[in-house]
Amino acid sequence: MLPAVRGLEKEFDGRIEFIRANILNPETEALQEQYSFSTTPEFYLVNQQGEILGFWDDSLVVEDLRQAFEAALNKY
Repeated sequence: MLPAVRGLEKEFDGRIEFIRANILNPETEALQEQYSFSTTPEFYLVNQQGEILGFWDDSLVVEDLRQAFEAALNKY
């Protein structure tokens, strides 16, 4: 899954900011509390106001994520 997600990072570079937060890293504790994530991997699509536009767990289909990115970019 990681290679596919990294491919999306390259595809959307400059249009979407990707942030990685590891549940074992105390530096990401504020994000963990803000979005209530506690397992890995979890994927959130969040707008600039901090609203969650989409959520996926490890069963995500990469094409679904790509479509959600495109929809969000067209909306905002």
